[in-house]
Amino acid sequence: MIINSQIVNQCSPIEDMDWSFRTYLNRRISENARHITGDDVPDYAYGMDYELRKKLDAIPGLHSLATKLYVTLATSALQELNRTAVAVTPTQFPDIYDIGCDCARRLGIAVPNIFVSNNPMMNAMAYCADDIQPVIEIYSGMYERVTPGELKAVIGHECGHIQNNHVVYENIVSLLTNVGVNGISVQYPALAAVLSQSTIIALSAWSRAAEITSDRAGMICADDPKDAHRVNAKLMYGATFKEQEIDFDALKEQLRQQMGNIAKYNEILDSHPSGVRRIMAEKEFAECSVFYDWRPDIKKPDSILRSKEECDARCKTFVNLTSDKGVR
Repeated sequence: MIINSQIVNQCSPIEDMDWSFRTYLNRRISENARHITGDDVPDYAYGMDYELRKKLDAIPGLHSLATKLYVTLATSALQELNRTAVAVTPTQFPDIYDIGCDCARRLGIAVPNIFVSNNPMMNAMAYCADDIQPVIEIYSGMYERVTPGELKAVIGHECGHIQNNHVVYENIVSLLTNVGVNGISVQYPALAAVLSQSTIIALSAWSRAAEITSDRAGMICADDPKDAHRVNAKLMYGATFKEQEIDFDALKEQLRQQMGNIAKYNEILDSHPSGVRRIMAEKEFAECSVFYDWRPDIKKPDSILRSKEECDARCKTFVNLTSDKGVR
């Protein structure tokens, strides 16, 4: 049969469509831009994260000193990582490589370099600065104890730290945790000069809020929001023996007991909220309209859709140590 090509072309629904890479790239940029606010902040970010960061930025000398110190320490750490860990590529840990690409695409950021290091602890961390290409380090202990779905939440969480520019202040919080104020005074006296007790408390409070933001990024990247909940549960019990089914209602009761006890103030210098606080904050975000703006593919007909403002307010009752509101 002879077909008139002119007729085929006239009838083709894709004849006038632009399939160039530039058009595709512009479309992706436009899609991601709608999720960025006027302050260049992702719309999913927890409000307290940016409120507290503005206060830290206003402390004279803190940000500039923190940035210079971070670049020095991160450069050295990345050189050591390249020497002792395994770089993730399409042929080395291809499952991690694919997840890294998927998370970066979903959040609209550059694909980070990923390394797997030999460390039995369940942990992962991000490195990023103006002069440092984004890198994620995954401890072998984390990789061994999470499912592929949970690993998406882990890598998405670290991508969230990168996207939200958390790592400079996080480095100071890490130093405070690892060497303390006295250690910083000896090793980095210029930084110690701006670290009053109130500043240290503010840094810790900001760090806990920043973790909530990055947990939300992990949920956006995960295939199932419950994967993010399960990661935080595993960080609580270690996941060293076998998978455990977590009763989230029982965890909520644990939190109710925590919030009614003065011992909750033991967390005032902690860099991360307790695991149960993080899980409850994640469950609130799973009922937020912003979450489903990012992930309409997993929205269910009966999904609860609260505003971002209401979601943040409800999360604050779990995250804020001074909250006197009970657990719902």
